[in-house]
Amino acid sequence: MERGRDGEEELEEEDEDEEEDGGPESALEKSPFQLTAADVYDISSVVGRDLLQLRAGPQLPAARARLQFRIVRVLEMLEALVSESSVAEEQLRRERDSLRRELEQLRAAARGSAPQVGAG
Repeated sequence: MERGRDGEEELEEEDEDEEEDGGPESALEKSPFQLTAADVYDISSVVGRDLLQLRAGPQLPAARARLQFRIVRVLEMLEALVSESSVAEEQLRRERDSLRRELEQLRAAARGSAPQVGAG
């Protein structure tokens, strides 16, 4: 699937249009916690397009650098999501343990104040 010069110009025009509209590249600039499913598809599209541009020629160094930057950004986003998830999980564990302790204290207090039934 060899593209002629016209194909390259069209691709560059598409890039410029997308950048003006925010385009798929704008998903890479968002906080990982604001991403939507559509943003994930946009990122996939951008990385896929960059992979297609990796061919011998004068644009190779720029395409390689762009792709490297985007892959690093995606990895940073994943790291942030995983870290946030771990923090939230630990926080939930602490809250659960605290509630268990409170429940045990309430049960112990209820046992201590329960009326003793005598043998009559």
